[in-house]
Amino acid sequence: MHILVHDLDQKITTYQDAILESGSYLLEKNYITPDYISACINREKQYPTGLLMNNGIGIAIPHANYQLVKSDSISLVRSTKGVIFGQMEDANLMVSCQLIFNLALATSDQHLSILKRLFTLFQDESFVNKCQQSNCQQTQELIIQQLNI
Repeated sequence: MHILVHDLDQKITTYQDAILESGSYLLEKNYITPDYISACINREKQYPTGLLMNNGIGIAIPHANYQLVKSDSISLVRSTKGVIFGQMEDANLMVSCQLIFNLALATSDQHLSILKRLFTLFQDESFVNKCQQSNCQQTQELIIQQLNI
């Protein structure tokens, strides 16, 4: 499993650009096929992935079909001002997401397993705060440690 962590350019304000940015890091490493990014954006239009956590932090978990993934990976991009995503529970509601975990997982079993673990971690305010405030390498190490990968 590969974990990539980057800070978003502050000019990026749309979920499409955030997914393009997070996906470009995966594509650069050859972890996904070129079609993955557009599939991810199209999926987000139909099935939004934004979550508003109890602590008020917005997190999005965009992803696409596992058949477009070459190597299991997560590309986390962080935004200090937030990027607007539709809410998973109600596509008509919007949430400003500071953390965008682009999940590129090669099997549906792996996808479900990682999703369950991430949802548990998202409930942990300390984990979320560290993901926001630590440097990229520390955040990468934290995710690897917490996901036991």
